Amino acid sequence: REEAKRQVLIANANIGVGQRLSSSVVSWQDWPEGAVRPEYITSDVIPDAPDQMEGTVARFEIFAGEPIREAKLVRADQGYLSAVILPGMRAVSVSVTAESGAGGYIVPNDRVDVVRTKRSSAGTGTQVILSNVKVLAIGNRLGETGATAGNPDTEDPQAQVFGGDTIATLELSPGQAETIIGAAAEGQLTLVLRSVADFTPTPGDSLMQTSNQPIRLIRFGVEKNVLPGASQEAAAPVLSDPAQAQQAAIFADNVDPYPGPGDPAQFDPASPDFMPGADAALPPEYDAPQIPLS
Repeated sequence: REEAKRQVLIANANIGVGQRLSSSVVSWQDWPEGAVRPEYITSDVIPDAPDQMEGTVARFEIFAGEPIREAKLVRADQGYLSAVILPGMRAVSVSVTAESGAGGYIVPNDRVDVVRTKRSSAGTGTQVILSNVKVLAIGNRLGETGATAGNPDTEDPQAQVFGGDTIATLELSPGQAETIIGAAAEGQLTLVLRSVADFTPTPGDSLMQTSNQPIRLIRFGVEKNVLPGASQEAAAPVLSDPAQAQQAAIFADNVDPYPGPGDPAQFDPASPDFMPGADAALPPEYDAPQIPLS
């Protein structure tokens, strides 16, 4: 006896993360009734399901022949970005140009380094402030694999680039979000495209500046909160005690405050380097008892 079958909605081809679905990329397929899971979309429950796929976006990759499940989709009336952001992460948008975005060849799901260029009276400085961050969107492009949101044509590949000014939306931790917002206010941001071979996070990436929280700095007994990357002037403590200030200046200038034992200035009362008691006799050395060797 042949097992009863039900029609299940499946993907006709691979559907990438962020790709928009349409009725043309899905179809009904007979499925053994005993293998139909509750989350599968079936024709007896939702007969117009292919038409309902219009405008939906894939949250996760769907492989050809795989049954379509609502848990992998975002409906048009739902927020796509909020659905694809990893728990604990944030989506931050920054303004970029084609010149500062790898010639416009950066696309969603790429990974980039963020470089800040800051101009000041002292000159121009460039610094990598974030490393290996995921691009969620470029302009209004999400994770499509092509301009029509379909699979790329491998026979006639076309570059998908942007020109002029646009917005890049990045997936960042809360600390990284603070860092990039502060950096954008200080200078120009450039996105440096990484090789696909470098997409996997490495221990070195975690060493990048990921927080813009103040650091508690204690120097010469004085506490001060400074931001990461602050100048030495900003990190220098304000000392009201003249003695502390003098001591701080000595160490800041890397000057030995005490002349060497052969410097006659330490014995001259008229010299600013005079050290009272420098000419006093040293205490006699301690004579340890001698133990005869047998």
